[in-house]
Formats: sequence, structure tokens, C-alpha cells
Amino acid sequence: MSKIVVLGAGPAGCSAGYHLAKSGHQVMLIDKDCFPRDKTCGDGVSLGSVQALSTMGIYPQDIKRLASEYAQIDGFLLGVSNDISHLCPTELKGYCIPRFVFDNLLYEKAINAGCVQRTQRITDIQRYHQELHSDFDYIIDARGVYAGEANAIAIRAYWNIKVTDFPKTYLSKAQIYFDKTLGVNGYGWIFPVAVDSELVKLNVGVGVWIDEYQNNNTNIIRLFNEFVQRNQATKELLSLVVSQQKPKAYPLATAKRANTVSDGKIFKIGDAANLTDPLTGEGIANAILSGLYVTQAINMSTSPELASENWQRLYQLYFEPDLDAGLQIKSFRKFSFINKLLIWLMNRNKPLAEQVTYTFAGLIPYKRLLP
Repeated sequence: MSKIVVLGAGPAGCSAGYHLAKSGHQVMLIDKDCFPRDKTCGDGVSLGSVQALSTMGIYPQDIKRLASEYAQIDGFLLGVSNDISHLCPTELKGYCIPRFVFDNLLYEKAINAGCVQRTQRITDIQRYHQELHSDFDYIIDARGVYAGEANAIAIRAYWNIKVTDFPKTYLSKAQIYFDKTLGVNGYGWIFPVAVDSELVKLNVGVGVWIDEYQNNNTNIIRLFNEFVQRNQATKELLSLVVSQQKPKAYPLATAKRANTVSDGKIFKIGDAANLTDPLTGEGIANAILSGLYVTQAINMSTSPELASENWQRLYQLYFEPDLDAGLQIKSFRKFSFINKLLIWLMNRNKPLAEQVTYTFAGLIPYKRLLP
């Protein structure tokens, strides 16, 4: 078996560590932080992510048993700020889980599978090139967006509201609002992430793509504040907030064309490989699956060189077609009226509404929406 180092213990790194250790490899899992640790994110665990988690032996009953905070999501509201909207329930259930809780659940899975943990900041692989290459047969780069190419930016804040003041209908619904000031592809959200007898904890945020964001001549914090004050739903909720945390911004590494995910003994996965959805900014499902498939590439190969080729092939087989389809759909959305037209059509065509919703939730591939 091989000696393997996994750099980064987010969902991608923990998935790779789990599967590699289960395969009998000697795995060192390195992260710059001690766990549990927080990570700024939208906290959504999509329907696709729930399916991906099963590859690590984590099922919905485990989430409910092990997660100290979570909200079950059984529907999505898709709307245009202060205008048209559509609420679509889903038979399958997703979740919203604070990353402080979620990432630690995955981390414990990886450690229990046999990974050796180490806390060390490795921001530049080249700086540690000789040590890493001499000590390990494979280097799995799962350091997140900072190792990839950031092309989007988001900001989120946690709000606590009395559960009696929050609309009961939306205690299990993810609300997503297109807003023209956030760009054609940008959007704001209201996600419940924890619900108890007294309070509902909300993740409220906005996400924008850098090519559109740069044209706004503003900063992300101002965009967030303007969205909160302009969107009627967030504006009304803000007046009911019992307590809140300061907004935090974070970059995203969404899909790019002609992507290379391996370089010699270094294999990129998750955000480091720009596997985040180019339309929704959701990255957990592909992160977890990339950990599984990079393990398969190593297990089926007789040398690091062959494993590198196989990981690139598996990326092109399992990830690239749908990411490219998402990029193609993104290129179609050149005008803000497209978002309003889509929701107008969803209100008049139930099969279309369900297809769009399940695509947005990560269960239907984008390529099925293309002619």
C-alpha cells in the first residue's frame, strides 16, 4: 500500500482520507486548523450532497443523531426580489448544517477510518516540495479555494429569530432570490440551519460572480447590506432578529473549462480543483465524490504516473460534462429578465418546476436541460 498525504481536511480531504484509509493506505491528513473549526459557507447540504455522503457511510439518520445543529430542508423557494416567486416542495430531504458541525462530522469519520492527523499550515506546496515528494507516494491537494482559482465571492451572516416570529412554512425551506444588483448570476439566500423550541438560526447571505461583481464598483459587504434592506423577506426578518453575528465574506472556486486536476504526484480535488457548481456555488457533493474517485484512480493504478492519468480521466468522465453544461447554461443567462421568465414558467408548468428544483438541488444533471 502507498503512503499518502492529504492537504486539507474539508469535505474533499476527509472523503479522500476516509476512502484511502479504508483501502489500506497509510494516510496523513493535514489541516491548518484544529477541529472542530468554523468555515464560512452557505451551509447548504443539497440533495446531491446527501447522496454523496452515503459513500462515506453517513446517512440521514446519522446526521440527525450526530449533528448538534441542523435543519431539514424539504423544499425550495426560488424568486426575484420583491417580485415573482415559486415554492416547490421536494419528496427527498436535504439539510442545512453549520460547517462547524458538518466538517467535524466528516473529520471524525476520516480519523476513525485510520487517517493520522496533523495540524500544519501548508499554503505553498512548492515550499515543502522536497519533503512531501520524498516522504509520500501521492500528494492530495484538498486545500480548498485558495489552492484553486477563485472566480466568485459570497458573504453570510447568522441571524437568530424567535421561532414563533418566523413563518412556519419556511422552517424547512431554502429561500433563494435573484436580484439584478447582484448580477445576472448572483443571488441572495435565507437558509434555516438550526431550529429548536425557542429559536431558528438563519444563514443569510449573497453570492456574486467576480466578472459581474467587478462591474458593480462596490464591495461585497455593501452589496449584502443593500440586499438585506431591499429584499422584502430579509428586511422583515431583520426587524425580528434577537441576535446576529457579523457578516463574513469568502471566495469560491467554481468550474472552469479545460481544467487540469493532476500534476505528477499532486492530485487536486474539491475546491482546489474548481469543482464547485458554476450556477449555484454548491461544492460539497463534488468535493465528497472527488475524494472517492481520486481513491479509485490510485487503487486501479500501478504507478503515480498512471494514477495521475486515471484521475484526469475520471474527472473528465464524472465531473467535466456536467460542469461544462452548467457553464453553458450560465453563458445563456445574459439578461436579468431570464430569471423572471424562468420563475414565471415554473408557476405555469409543474413538471418544469420540479425539474428545475431538483436540478438546482443537485439531483438532475445540467446536461439534461440542454437541447
